Amino acid sequence: MDVLLAIGTCAVLLYLLTSSRDWLRILGYVVAPMAMVFLAGLLRKIQVVYGHHAIHEALFRRGSRMNGLVSKGLTIFVLAQNEIEYEQEHLDHHRRSVFTTRDDADASLLFNFGIRPGRSIAELNHNLLSTLFSPVFHLWFLKSRVISNLRRPPIEQCLVVVWLVVLVVVMPACFGVNATAIALWLPLTALYQMSALLQFSTEHVWLVGAAPGVHQGVYAERCHGRFCGECVPGADGNVPSTRVWLRWWCRTLFMHIPMRVGVLVGDLPAHDWHHLASAVGHSHRSWPDAIFERQRAIDSGNSAGMEERELWGIENMIAHVFVHMSQAAALPAESELAAGTSPANGS
Repeated sequence: MDVLLAIGTCAVLLYLLTSSRDWLRILGYVVAPMAMVFLAGLLRKIQVVYGHHAIHEALFRRGSRMNGLVSKGLTIFVLAQNEIEYEQEHLDHHRRSVFTTRDDADASLLFNFGIRPGRSIAELNHNLLSTLFSPVFHLWFLKSRVISNLRRPPIEQCLVVVWLVVLVVVMPACFGVNATAIALWLPLTALYQMSALLQFSTEHVWLVGAAPGVHQGVYAERCHGRFCGECVPGADGNVPSTRVWLRWWCRTLFMHIPMRVGVLVGDLPAHDWHHLASAVGHSHRSWPDAIFERQRAIDSGNSAGMEERELWGIENMIAHVFVHMSQAAALPAESELAAGTSPANGS
């Protein structure tokens, strides 16, 4: 359904941007920013929700070949890391001897772009912001995605090449470079990659010490819930001013909603539950109800402390991770940018 929704969103935006009617074309440019964020979020959701749970064999019944086939098709559709490499790196990420350390693919990527322990919070914020808008980061990420996608058997390689020709040649030939760039290329490349960076940089407390190993408490402390929103003005009993209401609406419309739609898609707000499900006696196969399962664990009193680690708003998510990183011991630097590390999918 989300694949069809992504195709439909792209098609509607292309129709508006290429319309012969001035008012429709103007409407296309007006709605383009919202549509681009929405489309980038859908493309991310296809990878970090459906592709993610497919490699956990939780999209279909365990052992079903459909998990692998769907994962293969989805990674080609969004030009993500191929499903074999993704599965290897992601299942390593779940290993307690690897989780959140330099051997974790996501953590290694952050480290290579200057988001590393022992640096001040100001440095970490600067490095995150500069990486978000860095041409080096985006070109490297895109190149890595395409190369990984091509590392397949010959028949599958042919499918990838055909899809790339459609995206790079056929689409602009049919709809023009300008419309294709807005309705497809930017959501699929820059916005997708910015979403990925914001997602996995706040996903866990990274690089703050040795691997958790058998220490359940250490493992749990590196997981947290991430939610978009803030208290409605007046919740404390005071009558809010117009200025306070205006600020709340602006933050809701231009920060919290775009973050939920474009970055923290699907079940990602309850990603801590995904990691701690077995510890609280739940099955990760209940992922479609992750947010409710998380609350059920909290209500039962057997939650691995999830209720104590709830972060609201992107600024608090970033601050939580960076405060811990700034207090951790620095790690020795390595010169290689992509030392066997594929662009993480952040899930």
